[in-house]
Amino acid sequence: MKAKIVGPSDRLLEVMEYLMATGPEPVKQVQISRDLGIPTATVNRIVRTLAERGYLFQTSEKYCVPNFRLIRNVPMSESYLSVLSDLMNEITSAHKVSVEAVVVTGFDLLWHSRTELPNASVAIRAERGFRRSLYELDAMSRLYLSRLGWDEVSYRFFTGGFFKSGLEMGGIAPLEARRIIEGASSKAFDYDFDGNHVGVRRFATIIEDESGKFLHLLSIAEAAVPVRDKDEHIAEMRGVLNHARDVLKAQINAEATESLHHPNLKIVK
Repeated sequence: MKAKIVGPSDRLLEVMEYLMATGPEPVKQVQISRDLGIPTATVNRIVRTLAERGYLFQTSEKYCVPNFRLIRNVPMSESYLSVLSDLMNEITSAHKVSVEAVVVTGFDLLWHSRTELPNASVAIRAERGFRRSLYELDAMSRLYLSRLGWDEVSYRFFTGGFFKSGLEMGGIAPLEARRIIEGASSKAFDYDFDGNHVGVRRFATIIEDESGKFLHLLSIAEAAVPVRDKDEHIAEMRGVLNHARDVLKAQINAEATESLHHPNLKIVK
């Protein structure tokens, strides 16, 4: 793997993330330099720039007090994203499918990243940055909405607006939508075997952080063509996604443990 080139922007973000992780307690510039392995002169320039722009207060003893908040709406660290990317590429290589990481923003699913579908016989329109409504009750929507619970869904969503995924895409009455959504609450894996209206079949799982909070969805997409043994194919995809979820959970737990042991270097969320 090619070594990553660390530039000024990376170092600026490292310092800002560090300051966020320290909380309200002042921290010395020399400590920032030592903990991050960044030259003192570089830290001094970054701190001076942040102070001049009003994002930082400096004391006469060279203590720093942050005057900003830096958070990730979707709290995935650089190391997690690296593991996720490698895993997605491995699945694509081994099973000749497209793999998608999908987050939620507002009332939409948002495609964070995906791998290309090898030898595609169907076009997958969902490129990186693609958005699609949660009102379409496919496997990913069902898994996510089921974790909210019907009370929260009925508060935040128009319950008469849900519709089927597939060729018909017909509307669903609120009571039926509730049954479908609540039916997914005990599942970590779901699928739409017949495919959607453009002929794409998806299998999906849900990824949660160490405290059980939703992080993102992980899906496998392929052409919705006939297979020799439907049950065997579903079992295979279930196994692939279960293994992927275990790998990602292990990374999440490792980062959480690292944060406890090194609180000044914890993942900023």
